[in-house]
Amino acid sequence: MNTQSLSGADAILRWLAAGLDERSESYAGLIGELQGFLHAFAAADLDEQQMGVFRDTLAGLRKEAEDRRVPEVDRRFGRGRRQHTGVHAMMPEIETLELDDAHFLGTARIGDFFLGVNSAAHGGVVALIFDEVLGRLSAGLDRPPSRTAYLKTDFRSITPVNEPLLVRARVERIEGRKRFLVGEIWHGEVLCAEAHALFVELKPGQP
Repeated sequence: MNTQSLSGADAILRWLAAGLDERSESYAGLIGELQGFLHAFAAADLDEQQMGVFRDTLAGLRKEAEDRRVPEVDRRFGRGRRQHTGVHAMMPEIETLELDDAHFLGTARIGDFFLGVNSAAHGGVVALIFDEVLGRLSAGLDRPPSRTAYLKTDFRSITPVNEPLLVRARVERIEGRKRFLVGEIWHGEVLCAEAHALFVELKPGQP
């Protein structure tokens, strides 16, 4: 389906409806390897020779990718892998366990690439998880697309890396095009962070 002539809400709806082709499963595996590499690289201490090998290899791969650049509507990045889980190397994997129009329940694990210091995740990745999860809940099962208007994050305790995390979210209320949502990240019995957000439904043609 060609969406290049569309924009905003219309383009998002058509793009999501277009589905994924037969190469998407392989692409999801590639993204998994890229995420794994970033975590391993962040935890590694390379010598000068190894740094050169890594740099040259990455430069070659970067050139190949740049030669295959395509318009946004034709990209696989951010689509697929598992139900409700976007393929984004820039953020931790978030597994959806439950999702309806009222609440979200999922799990996540933050790897070494997102380490702040002293085994604590960088605060930015915590906010990124909330933006992703609350965005999924804002969409619900079949609501029109929306965008983040604000996202307020309160850090209650450190969010550890390399530990299983539980992510909860719920719709607080909906007022016209405004969707108010709240979310929490838990490590066992410890509340790591919570968020309050407003998502606003896009109008047809709105970018």
